[in-house]
Amino acid sequence: GRQYPMPPHTYHTVVSVFTVDAGDRLLLTLRAPTKGMYPNYWEFTGGSGVAGEDSLTSAHRELVEETGIDCPPEKLIFLGTLREPSAFMDCYLCRLGSAGEDTPITLQEGETVDYRWVTFREFETMIHKGLIPPPCAMRYGFVKQRLTEIIGDGAWLQPDAEEVSTPENR
Repeated sequence: GRQYPMPPHTYHTVVSVFTVDAGDRLLLTLRAPTKGMYPNYWEFTGGSGVAGEDSLTSAHRELVEETGIDCPPEKLIFLGTLREPSAFMDCYLCRLGSAGEDTPITLQEGETVDYRWVTFREFETMIHKGLIPPPCAMRYGFVKQRLTEIIGDGAWLQPDAEEVSTPENR
């Protein structure tokens, strides 16, 4: 069941998946305007585990549900666990062998309404513009060093592709 806020000293498993294409760009989805928390904000894939799932199974399920990308669980790279006030957040990396434009994306009705591939520099700009929910920005900060170790520093040097929309001009 769902209870929010959760009782003190009670935790659930939450997962985040950073999907990166062959050009070292990050996949973001736009939260539906009907979402209770952070509607119309850009985010990376994530969600809560369900009873009986381990975090790897949850990460795979969330990736398929939210994007249609069926990356085999054994190819997801564990980045670390962040303890949040009522959750243990397990973070994963999904490295695609193709460009984002060559990857079919299927959005989850009621959850996401758009997607885009951004450079890490663009993503950090989006954080500073307030386009990324604070919990996502915090999770990114937690795994950034690990992402840099795996992907390489060059991913953060790519130029911005285009101007990103803000909540005011959506």
